[in-house]
Amino acid sequence: MTARNPIAARTLAVRGAGTFLIGVAVNLALGWIALTGGLVALTEFFRYPPIVVWTLLGTIGAAVIYGALTRFSATPDRTFVRVAVAALVLSFVPDVGLLVAVEGVTTSEAVALMALHVPPAITAMIALPNTPFGR
Repeated sequence: MTARNPIAARTLAVRGAGTFLIGVAVNLALGWIALTGGLVALTEFFRYPPIVVWTLLGTIGAAVIYGALTRFSATPDRTFVRVAVAALVLSFVPDVGLLVAVEGVTTSEAVALMALHVPPAITAMIALPNTPFGR
């Protein structure tokens, strides 16, 4: 494979940072709503520090994938959106696994954890590509 039109590292870093900041702000707000509204209890899985850490790891992963796609794909924006949607769907599997395998994990907790995957994914699909949602 040959290089196509690689994104500048600085541009990718700025877009990635923006993706993280928006995603983590929305996720912390959702976490606060879920906790203060009594939708979920504060558990080892649903706490603020893990929300920040997992949002950061997800957005770093998204930025790395997008950066690689700009180097090796003829259609990096469209391909990234497809990969991001697939990754989002697959990211629900561990939360379903928690519900099934860990005693005490409630359905509302598993659903709340799954909901936290959506804002960073949507933000990444808007902010990282040159054309939002790969259009």
